[in-house]
Amino acid sequence: MDTTDYPSLPNLARMHSRLAVDSRRVNDIVDAQLDAIERLFHATTAEDWQGIALASKMLSELTPEEVGPEVVLEAKLVYEEMTHSASEMRRPKHLGRLLDACRAVRSRARE
Repeated sequence: MDTTDYPSLPNLARMHSRLAVDSRRVNDIVDAQLDAIERLFHATTAEDWQGIALASKMLSELTPEEVGPEVVLEAKLVYEEMTHSASEMRRPKHLGRLLDACRAVRSRARE
């Protein structure tokens, strides 16, 4: 059997590694294009609790002039709730209010 048309196992491992690196690079580029509110919405729909914690931390570090005082306040509450919770990661109580505040900011920005 002629094996010249088929990559060897070491070549497959190298290709797999290269694909993983390229995939991570693409994800990083896409993530860099998202702002904190978009990250929060994306993480929430994916039920990515670590992503929600990261996005809420990013929002809590913004100034009230950038996103509004209600977003900053709710983001701080969500971040504290998620990082200081003794139980496993689950939907924080303040997440709904943070999402509502973010939606209000988005609708004001469109007007």
